Amino acid sequence: MIGSSDPVIRAENLVKIYRRRKSRGFWKDLFAPSWEEVPALQGISFTIHKGEFVGYIGLNGAGKTTTLKILSGVLHPTSGTVQVLGHTPWKRDPAFLHRIGFVMGSRKQLWWDLPPRDSLALLKEIYAIPDSTFRQRRDELAERLRVKDLLDVPLRNLSLGERMKMELIAALIHDPDLVFLDEPTIGLDILAQQSIREFLRAYNQDHQKTFLLTTHILSDVEALCSRVILIHHGRILYDGALMDLLRPFQNLRVLRARLRVNGQIRDVRLEIPREKVQTQVDAWVHKGALIEVREEDPGLEVILPRLFQKAGDAL
Repeated sequence: MIGSSDPVIRAENLVKIYRRRKSRGFWKDLFAPSWEEVPALQGISFTIHKGEFVGYIGLNGAGKTTTLKILSGVLHPTSGTVQVLGHTPWKRDPAFLHRIGFVMGSRKQLWWDLPPRDSLALLKEIYAIPDSTFRQRRDELAERLRVKDLLDVPLRNLSLGERMKMELIAALIHDPDLVFLDEPTIGLDILAQQSIREFLRAYNQDHQKTFLLTTHILSDVEALCSRVILIHHGRILYDGALMDLLRPFQNLRVLRARLRVNGQIRDVRLEIPREKVQTQVDAWVHKGALIEVREEDPGLEVILPRLFQKAGDAL
């Protein structure tokens, strides 16, 4: 059993290398296949403690999903050591599997044609949850997520946001100590995203469970994570406070405008300093070109490439 002061996750010099077959033509591939090694993780190390809500961010192909699969026991690392809740994940001990939960925005664990109540009842049997405990958890989670009246509706008839809330219930029904969140709000509208963020933030605070979040939606990270780990090409470039990471970009704004230029409608997107926003808007108005404009915080698609450039130059 892991002690209260021990890290929930401890990864040291974690390496994962995939072997990929090189194509050199049909006959060569058939009789003399050639392979190349593709590094996914290149010696990463970090620790995560009980109750932390950590954002694990990076561009596609950075190594995020590989890390989550190793931490949850789906993959073996090529080298390095990992302890999660006092266990070696890829041994897949039942005691370990009962203490983790996994939510993937792109994949579902509930049955499509069944109402969530039936799918949750199956999970009750898988995790051997006592009847009274199961009912209490299910009803409490459904109440907090405001979907209690939808438990008997077939999953296929629920909205995307409602389905994701049911997936959260399924991931938490056995009261895991560690929850992996992989793009949990992908594709959801703003209200559904906000509702799920509020639930996760309150659940983390009330129960002191540990969460590791991967996402491309910066607002998820800002709302939930005080700490972020930035990974790029299998290497950790930053591990620390989110505020310190974003501070150099606080003055950057994104303008999305619809303009009428030479009788044609054009959508324009600009990244400009905060102090130049009003000047730019006034210029569009003066030309009679502005139809509508929206000012936004820069998203990860803006910030991350700049962070990678800055961090890479410092290495």
